[in-house]
Amino acid sequence: MQTVQRAGRTVAFTCDGEGPGVVLIPGLGAGARLFGTLPRRFARSGFTCAAVDPVGLPPSAPLLGGTFDFDAAALDVLAVAATLPKPVALVGTSLGGKIALCAAATGSPAAQRLVMLCSSALANARSRRIYRWFELVSSEVDGRWLGDLTAPFLFGETFHNQRPGVVDDIVRSTKPSPETLAFMRAQARALQTFDGRALCPRITWPTLCLAGAEDTLTLPSEVAATAASIAGAQHHCIANAGHSLLLESVIAFDLLVDFLRPTP
Repeated sequence: MQTVQRAGRTVAFTCDGEGPGVVLIPGLGAGARLFGTLPRRFARSGFTCAAVDPVGLPPSAPLLGGTFDFDAAALDVLAVAATLPKPVALVGTSLGGKIALCAAATGSPAAQRLVMLCSSALANARSRRIYRWFELVSSEVDGRWLGDLTAPFLFGETFHNQRPGVVDDIVRSTKPSPETLAFMRAQARALQTFDGRALCPRITWPTLCLAGAEDTLTLPSEVAATAASIAGAQHHCIANAGHSLLLESVIAFDLLVDFLRPTP
């Protein structure tokens, strides 16, 4: 585990491989562990891959005042990106895609490409209800049941039917600490007021937006609308895949790697 300091905040991250940099930014309530063996897959594909533990989750620094701030999180990610070989891509899944969007909108030279996986810049009544549901689950329900309550939405129908044992293993291993639940609540509250639509016209980096056709958390139409708002963004909707796109689809990983490879 490596660390970088920014504005008095310690940001921890794993780092694997050699070659152009990739920063993996996890989703709601999650850290580097979310990505499992994915950093090694990127390393085998010729990249230096960093997976971030966001401020608010150990071993990174705690959140000040228990409040999650997207702009501060974006600057943390850029601090990690600055340590990697160029060109660097920010790859954010779900909430992590929103953080990556905020980072890209700064125009920082620390990174050069943006990838949003099952992530949307849009704000609407449906999404706010979803984030409120996550806030309630992380505050009003025994954490032992978090995996059971979230699994139906984290994976698509195809993955549930074809890989039920994997889903069962993930559910059994989802036993969040009180600290993790508090972090999840803070992020869920911040999500309810997040609106990234004004950021999209400011994006000048090459951008890839990937959706899962079976995603019921971030709808494919929301990903498509986000891509349409970013000049020149590439967009693909992956069949037979849900919200956990890179776990569910080899095609998604291959599209991502092709996008990230530097042009000769």
